Amino acid sequence: MTQKRSSKKAKNTKTAAKPKPRSTTKSPKKKAAKATTPKVQVVEPKLPPLPKQGLRDIGELSFGKQARKKFRRALGGAGLSLAGNAADRRQVGDTRQSPFRKICDLIITTADGVLASGTAWFISPRTLITSGHCVAVFRPDTPAHGMVRKILVMPARNAETQASDSHFGWVEVVRENLRVHESWLQHGILDFDYGAIILPPDQPLGMTVGVFGYQDFPDEILNGSRPTLAGYPDDVPDGTQWEETNPIRQVSPGRLFYDIFTAGGQSGSPVFFADNEGQVACAIHNFGDTPFNSGVRITPSVVAQLNAWRA
Repeated sequence: MTQKRSSKKAKNTKTAAKPKPRSTTKSPKKKAAKATTPKVQVVEPKLPPLPKQGLRDIGELSFGKQARKKFRRALGGAGLSLAGNAADRRQVGDTRQSPFRKICDLIITTADGVLASGTAWFISPRTLITSGHCVAVFRPDTPAHGMVRKILVMPARNAETQASDSHFGWVEVVRENLRVHESWLQHGILDFDYGAIILPPDQPLGMTVGVFGYQDFPDEILNGSRPTLAGYPDDVPDGTQWEETNPIRQVSPGRLFYDIFTAGGQSGSPVFFADNEGQVACAIHNFGDTPFNSGVRITPSVVAQLNAWRA
């Protein structure tokens, strides 16, 4: 009898616990969440309308036209030696290959809205190095003087005219994310003419394309050595990268002088050594002159500053 009563109780308990039918009505909370989810719109950077005469050489805005005039006179030959020879330089056929994919074409918008050209190269996922006059024009009492407005960064560019056709995408960087050595910004001292471009946190393109190393090399290694300089000159088809390897002719505490041909637009290019293990920069190109072009030598103090800018 105890067993029967136990059995009836179990039966009654089961009946009382009968589940309620599920509601087919959607939760209003889920519907509200769906209705308020914003749509993300990706906006690709675009090439600005370019002047008919082409981009200005960014160096001309800081150094004036005298350097350009001197360069043109040197082209005529007449007893003047010219840094390098245009016949020695070569167009980079496939910019997707290392180290050329680590080098970027720049379109710079100055403080007064002038469009100018330059070159930069990656040292970390978000940091590119260039010449100081690419990020800050030093020409007091002129509208262009001071930090530039923005820079369009185009890694591994090979004549593409829109971001969707590029190998790795383009990034537009505004003034707040540009850096420059104070001695260039305040006093225009050529030995400190270098700066940096910091990409947004969500666009670390250096992780994809790779980065250059950089090092302070002793005089005895630099003298007579043959580094490569690669960048985006203005005197060739727009957006094409060119490279040349030739000797370093003179070494000073703050500068390297090399027999490598350059043109406007190559300010900021890396001067580097390459081997099977990678590429290491020894200078940042920033000035074209005769008899030799030159760049900021990477010294211990430059290494420390570049390390501080890494992001």
